[in-house]
Amino acid sequence: MSAIINNKDLGNRIRKVRKEKYLTQFALAEEVGVSPNFLGDVERGVKSPSLETIICIANVLNVSLDYLLFESLKHVDIAEDDNLYLTDKQLRILKGVVRTIKDTFID
Repeated sequence: MSAIINNKDLGNRIRKVRKEKYLTQFALAEEVGVSPNFLGDVERGVKSPSLETIICIANVLNVSLDYLLFESLKHVDIAEDDNLYLTDKQLRILKGVVRTIKDTFID
């Protein structure tokens, strides 16, 4: 089973927390290091932020990743006979993601 992020649900949760913290899109975007237009697209579910950006948003909003991702993960069944092959570039990216998660959440 694999999980896919529902960008609309993630964006709605980011917007909700941002407003609860009385932050403008401009202020949050500046703290996160993205453009206000990109953040607006993320909040509307039009664009998909990287894991690094989601982590940064969670840190700035002072909420956990699981809170931001709550109800935004959709599970997709992958047949057992489906083979998962990664290119060298994809494998390097995946290792970077795992390293970021480990460095951020695991002592």
